[in-house]
Amino acid sequence: MFIHSLKCSFFTAVILLCVSCGKSKDEEVVDALRSANILLSSKKCQEAIDLLEGIGRQNRNAKYLKGLASAYGCRANYSTITFFGSDIKKTANPGPLGGMTTYTTSQVTPSGDLSDDQSFKDLQTAIDILLYAGGIAATTDPYARERAKYFSLNEAGDINSELAFMLMVQAGKFMKVYGNASAGGVKGAGTTTTNKCFTDYSHVTNVIIEAGISALPGSCKMKNSSHPELDSTLVSSDERKKRLCEGVVLMNSIVDILPVVLATAAGGDIEDISSVTGEIAKGRKLLSDNVPEIAPLLNTLSQKNCVDNADIDEEMLETYYVGVYETIFQ
Repeated sequence: MFIHSLKCSFFTAVILLCVSCGKSKDEEVVDALRSANILLSSKKCQEAIDLLEGIGRQNRNAKYLKGLASAYGCRANYSTITFFGSDIKKTANPGPLGGMTTYTTSQVTPSGDLSDDQSFKDLQTAIDILLYAGGIAATTDPYARERAKYFSLNEAGDINSELAFMLMVQAGKFMKVYGNASAGGVKGAGTTTTNKCFTDYSHVTNVIIEAGISALPGSCKMKNSSHPELDSTLVSSDERKKRLCEGVVLMNSIVDILPVVLATAAGGDIEDISSVTGEIAKGRKLLSDNVPEIAPLLNTLSQKNCVDNADIDEEMLETYYVGVYETIFQ
């Protein structure tokens, strides 16, 4: 009886010791972030991704989300240091958007569809981690005000800042490839393809938009000078819509978040990006004034909502591209 009682006491003590020595989830996350930061400082991107993904997504932990986004950004060759050290000053040259295609980390030459390029996919993963921070559903448009529900003012500010710069680099990739930009940031002057426009505009029936195409600034002057991967005669309607929606979500997200970031920052090179939202806003206003039915698309920040909404058709998407991408990126 005594021996039995002693054994029970011993095993109970062992169990209590194991429990007391075990780390809490918060402690586990802190340790993982510390290790991940060390890995990232040595450009061991995959190891950092594996470590942070291994403990499970922490959708309400701002430091974890920023760390995981940085890990995927690392694998995409994105660097905030590079962005501020050499890229941000390029934003307005050539303006309004051409300079974004000249960013060091926006240089990409995909062997196929841009959406399947690994660096583009990795940076998009990083962007989505931050866009939907807080556990925002894929069917909810992830406005900055939506993320603010789940984080402190400082946490939301940190997330928004990292997100804004990643969005600009990703938009640079998008315009570089589909806009056939030259090394100097001029649309339609690249050497990989021959297109002068982003896509074709064969579905556009609005007479104002049709007339506007031939009067566009820059190289795009006709309805049919599309990048092959956005060409309605070469790509299925579903795939084309997905790709066009990627560009819409990128630009709409930039419009939403840049003013929030700029409101808390001033001076230095960051002023070089302050004109971006103003120019995009002008294009969007012209669209809403002349094509009121485009409002749902102008307010869409969710890729899923853009793709799944049957009211967002090819004509609406093409109209958006005329008013925003073709007009502002020259």
